[in-house]
Amino acid sequence: MSDAEDPVAAAIARFRQRYPARIDEIEAAWKAGDNKAAETASHRLKGAGGTFGMAEASAIAYRLECAFAENRLDAVAADIAALRELGK
Repeated sequence: MSDAEDPVAAAIARFRQRYPARIDEIEAAWKAGDNKAAETASHRLKGAGGTFGMAEASAIAYRLECAFAENRLDAVAADIAALRELGK
């Protein structure tokens, strides 16, 4: 069955295709100093990662979500880099 015939496979493929842009969204909000937008984008990635079987990405996104909510930004760059590495 091709992705076109399998809606689950198609959804996973769309998630993987959009994954880098989701990380870019988090990073852009962080660099703009918009912790609320970064928190929201991290929350969305956390949920999508969990839904589509990327548990490690989901866990990192949750860490980011909490970091932005609590203004603990010391590990943000490392977590964003880790998310990018997972997408390779």
